Amino acid sequence: MQKTIQFTYEEYASKDELNASDRAVLDAALVAVTHASPQFSHFNVGTAARLADGSIVSSSNKENTSIITCAEQNLLLHLHSVYREFTIETIAVTFKNMNPDTTSDFPITPCGKCRQLLLEAEDKGGKPMRVIMAGQTGKIHVVNGVYTMLPLAFSESLLQH
Repeated sequence: MQKTIQFTYEEYASKDELNASDRAVLDAALVAVTHASPQFSHFNVGTAARLADGSIVSSSNKENTSIITCAEQNLLLHLHSVYREFTIETIAVTFKNMNPDTTSDFPITPCGKCRQLLLEAEDKGGKPMRVIMAGQTGKIHVVNGVYTMLPLAFSESLLQH
């Protein structure tokens, strides 16, 4: 039997079309891009999250000779260290490719590893998080819930069976 998975997402022409709350999270992620340390890939990624208490926390990707960590991974590690328990209401991910032959005007999505980490944070938070995906300019994509981006996910609930 063949089955189909479909999902919906929102698309905006620019950040000016976002509501003020989403725009604030994306703006924080755009600032975080400038703090990235991608000495090998030259691909700056920034992320920011609005927590249930209204605070906005941001992070960026880091690279050195022994390890590369994603912006989303760094953000979640920070949240686990500082808050221990938290709920992310909205997260924004954006980038700037420092290679002069490329553009940064399209939405970036979290990698597979980061999708899994975000999914687990969403499960622990107890409600779907809004995920904003953007470049420096251009279209913005938004999904409501990480499961939208990872529909056949491996989750903690599978370990209970």
